[in-house]
Amino acid sequence: MPAFSADHLVTVDANRTVKDKLIGAMVRVSTRRRISVTDLVHPRQAFFGRTRTDIEIPPERMQAMMAGTGFHDLFGHAISTEEYVEQLVEFEGIVGKVDIFEHAPLELKTTGLIPADPLGSRASQVEQLAMYCVMTGKPLGHLLYYQRAEYGRAPKFRAFDVEIVAGEPIVREMRRRRDLLIAALDRNDPSSLPRCEWLEKGCIYAEICGCGALESLPRAVNPSTVRVMEKPALAENLAAKIRDLPEPDGEMRYILNDLVFPRRAALRRDGVVVSREDEDDLTSKLEWMQRRGFLDVLTDTVWYGIPGASKRHKTVIGPIKTSILLFEGFPTLIRKTDRKELLLRERLVVDAPYYTDRLAMECALAGVERGRLIVYYARLDDKFMVYDIWFKDLDGVRVEMQKRLALLIGGAPVKDLPRCEPDWMTRLCDFGDACACREVS
Repeated sequence: MPAFSADHLVTVDANRTVKDKLIGAMVRVSTRRRISVTDLVHPRQAFFGRTRTDIEIPPERMQAMMAGTGFHDLFGHAISTEEYVEQLVEFEGIVGKVDIFEHAPLELKTTGLIPADPLGSRASQVEQLAMYCVMTGKPLGHLLYYQRAEYGRAPKFRAFDVEIVAGEPIVREMRRRRDLLIAALDRNDPSSLPRCEWLEKGCIYAEICGCGALESLPRAVNPSTVRVMEKPALAENLAAKIRDLPEPDGEMRYILNDLVFPRRAALRRDGVVVSREDEDDLTSKLEWMQRRGFLDVLTDTVWYGIPGASKRHKTVIGPIKTSILLFEGFPTLIRKTDRKELLLRERLVVDAPYYTDRLAMECALAGVERGRLIVYYARLDDKFMVYDIWFKDLDGVRVEMQKRLALLIGGAPVKDLPRCEPDWMTRLCDFGDACACREVS
């Protein structure tokens, strides 16, 4: 059974002009070395993270990092919506990703012990949030701590407001650290970078860093630049949102990709547990993380490499709130594939219908007949392609979306929903034999 977008697809072109434009922009982005807020918080560690990629993060620490990331994702979507979770912000060549940014930046920190005085004992965390505040022009941010359930202790939240008293000193320090880090990378010499807080705290670069005799990094946050106040009411409000989440068989939050794979969404709705044989395969996860390097640069280039080319288009369909990337005015998807050969444009709707279906939906929501698909081929020496795809009858696409959404919300049996395409996906389905697609040969 062909993908529904096959009936709406007019033509597919490989856009070499846009590809070359992105390559040029990527060179400029790479040359100026975009610096992140995380880099600024620990610039010396950031230097070695970029220059000594041969030093691997220990597996136990990597597992903890991935577990923390997973909790952040779950927590963010539990208390907010997709349009506010993990928001990218930019300021004078510095980029950052705010955990939740709705009315004010909110940063979540998981910990084994919540600090009584974050400014005194966790200044780097306060500093990170303060940087997000000045980058977004917000006078106030929220710092939320989640204490893990360990050693028989119950989990708990504690929240603090971080008020910006004087923003300009923070901005000056951000610029100073940015320039120091860029200069160090240009010279391949970290000697000008001060010691970070990880000395004698299990830093993986301890044997090569040589920071023991250096001065500590002066923090941009202190009582003259920020005011930190505990907010028990905020912690209780957020904790209440977690407690009030519906049970797995109750109301479910849907995302736009659930309309691309409605059977998967229905299985989750019905409480079917995903079974992954390689769930604990740390090696494959590490390889995946390493391959994200080029993808991150490509994504960064699309968003920021060509000034004014990209913007968000926020839209709603039923209970689904989503944000569509418009690149040069066209809905644009950026995807990674492990295919060992390029997708043929004439077979795109057959071999990768999940791309064309999703793009058709975004075009329908944006009211634009032309969409753009950027595919990164991770196993082909960092090769990527840009496909321009034209669709027709966008009203028909919207009708199909509403139909799928109504079936999901109405509790329709899995077998009554469109199956996942193409056929090979059924053999790799995370839901195993519970996937109704396997009933069809």
